[in-house]
Amino acid sequence: MLEQLIPLATGGLGGLIGGNILGKLTGGSKVGYGSSSIVGIIGGIIGSYLFGPEIGPMVGPMIGSGLETVVGNLLAGGVGGGGLGLLWGILKRFM
Repeated sequence: MLEQLIPLATGGLGGLIGGNILGKLTGGSKVGYGSSSIVGIIGGIIGSYLFGPEIGPMVGPMIGSGLETVVGNLLAGGVGGGGLGLLWGILKRFM
């Protein structure tokens, strides 16, 4: 059970950070922290599910053993959350 929860949590955290940063950069004052956080978490979970298994082995040799899954999912979540946050910010700007 815990093996399934950790990738989702780290992907959601990466998405939270990436979604808030890119959502605020593109949407300006029209994007609130609550909405960009939710969009970022959703994008982070999707990103860690899609890209986490590919990114983990790439960063594994750089950081040592044991943490490649966590760091890979955190980075993949940041990419997924940032991408969805970017789209959310653009949509909010033009609405």
